[in-house]
Amino acid sequence: MHAFQVFSLTTAALSGILIQNSFAEEKPHQLDEMVVEATPAGKKESPSLTVPTVKDSRADLEKTPGGVEVVDAERYLTGRASTVADTFALSAGVFAQPRFGSDEARLSIRGSGLQRTFHGRGIRLLQDGVPLNLADGGFDFQALDPLSASYINVWRGGNALAYGSSTLGGAIDYITHTGLTSPGYSARLEAGSFGYFRARLAGGFSEGSRDLYFSLSQASQDGFRDHSAQNNQRLFANFGWKIADNIETRLYLTSVFTDSELPGNLTKAQLETDPEQAGLTQIIGDQKRDFQLFRLASKTTVTNGNTSLDFIGAWTYKDLDHPIFQVVDQRSNDGLLGLTLTNTDELFGREQRFRAGVMFTRGETDAANYLNVGGDRGALVQKNDQIATNLEAFVESQLELGAGFTGILGAAASHNERENRRVFGPTPPNSSYDRSYDDFAPKVGLRWDANEEKSIQVYANVSGSYEPPSFSESGTAVVATEAQDALTYEIGTRGTHRFARWDLSLYHADIENELLTIQIPPGGGATGTINANDTIHQGVELAGEIDLLGAAWEENPAHRLVFRSAWTYGSYRFDNDPIYGDNYIAGLPKHLIRGELTWENDCGWYAGPTFEWVPSDAFIDHANTFSADSYALLGFKLGRRVDEGISWFIEGKNLTDERYAATTGVIEDANGSDQAQFLPGDGRGVYAGIEVKW
Repeated sequence: MHAFQVFSLTTAALSGILIQNSFAEEKPHQLDEMVVEATPAGKKESPSLTVPTVKDSRADLEKTPGGVEVVDAERYLTGRASTVADTFALSAGVFAQPRFGSDEARLSIRGSGLQRTFHGRGIRLLQDGVPLNLADGGFDFQALDPLSASYINVWRGGNALAYGSSTLGGAIDYITHTGLTSPGYSARLEAGSFGYFRARLAGGFSEGSRDLYFSLSQASQDGFRDHSAQNNQRLFANFGWKIADNIETRLYLTSVFTDSELPGNLTKAQLETDPEQAGLTQIIGDQKRDFQLFRLASKTTVTNGNTSLDFIGAWTYKDLDHPIFQVVDQRSNDGLLGLTLTNTDELFGREQRFRAGVMFTRGETDAANYLNVGGDRGALVQKNDQIATNLEAFVESQLELGAGFTGILGAAASHNERENRRVFGPTPPNSSYDRSYDDFAPKVGLRWDANEEKSIQVYANVSGSYEPPSFSESGTAVVATEAQDALTYEIGTRGTHRFARWDLSLYHADIENELLTIQIPPGGGATGTINANDTIHQGVELAGEIDLLGAAWEENPAHRLVFRSAWTYGSYRFDNDPIYGDNYIAGLPKHLIRGELTWENDCGWYAGPTFEWVPSDAFIDHANTFSADSYALLGFKLGRRVDEGISWFIEGKNLTDERYAATTGVIEDANGSDQAQFLPGDGRGVYAGIEVKW
């Protein structure tokens, strides 16, 4: 922790020496901000430099010529806020399904990591602009807590390039509360079916130039299925220090203790007969995924007129105990350093924004496998030393062209190294390797603002993406040795007109060497990752909300009747593959539709039905011989949400008690027969919550 403080304070002090007298002209602007926001006693006299407001983030994201979204936490806090499906229920383009009502999930954007139902990949995950991914690209869902976030920024696909991500799926940034934005205390309790319980205590404080925020939570559940209990404790805290009017440092602390039992996959027949059962192998081997994670991070922002510099640093320690077919035991240390520059000075008398950045990450992992003896370690099978190193740089420039048009040019360059050294155990080919990858991903885009308020926009872009294999891909029975490359074409529109809001994107991605992790028959026993030949991902992302009572969104009526919905359509196919031809890539359904019809009033009351609809089957194998069935779910929620005092909710999920597969595993060829690849969704459940702010 002290090392990051020294890094942050040193960089801030050096920057302050260079620009210490350059901000006198900005003081009237700061005074205006204070008056508009009615700054309460004890709160800073100026907004945070390191953590933008939701309004500022929304304005910034709307400059992007592609699919983006700001998810205000108030949207998902009206019901149970547990899984990523709860968080992104109304986010078009974000496919989020829990494996068994848990943190572990399948999270995919535009088909990124579409075959993965665990340990996410293909998306850059961030907290306040500082990456949470480990150096090899993977991330853990348990390292997230939606209750600690003020809002969440989502960049779909190549639209995240200006924020340091060149992955196919884009980036998701959890923006935290601070002692400035959330002064005082709050407590929230959620409880419900299947032994579900979640409690969170948070507090925010500020005095003078310093502020502090913490969120401490406990979550547990028995689970809908046998052998699916969870128990998690999480601490998220940040401390901000405004060293000068133009310099602010914020330190972040994350501590996670998480235990999760794994119930395994079922056949479709087992799901239809008894979806609550667990796999026999999982029970005998007491399969689970437990880990501890500690993270220290730092962000220092220095501004000078229309130029800002962000210095970031982080260190993450993770200790994984993971009994599955063997006991996977891993201890990893990951560090990163980065710098981003943003400038918004006019160029040739026209508005422009220039962003450029560089980041270095390195991770070292001691990875060992033991025999699984009833969930305990048996004899050592193999041991590996793993090192992942990345050097990444990006640049993007936006320039006003006139007549409402803005042009965008950008690029990202990466150098990545993956080294694995087998220090104990058998040494077949590929057991030890040292591979390096280099890539250049360009971007060009155009945005048209239909009016000065930018309330209606039309956009188009072409962007490259790139992703080297993580250790979980390169250490399997079948080894993927090439990096995944893609070129994505996108058009779309977003806007607000009277009582309607919309966000529509259409995209087409040509992919080379797509990373596909599969289970290989017979029996689906071995797991391997292949580099596919040419593949195509294309789809439609549509989200909208309409006030059926006709009130414009600029108004503040006493009552609204709002229909909200998000439709994600994805067609992911092989392209003239020598084995699979033009088959669909297994893993995701073509359609996912979620929505709600909610009555709301200006006193915070709300009530209405919710729904989830997957109208098409989803293949479990690349040969397209066996599939999960379509399904429809119905729910209902009501409650009241207020800025101060007591908020509460009651929510029913899957009220018709539908038996369905929330998601599935993936194999090469099921030969038209039932396979143990189905992960049942939760049955009928009722949840309630209360939140108090004081």
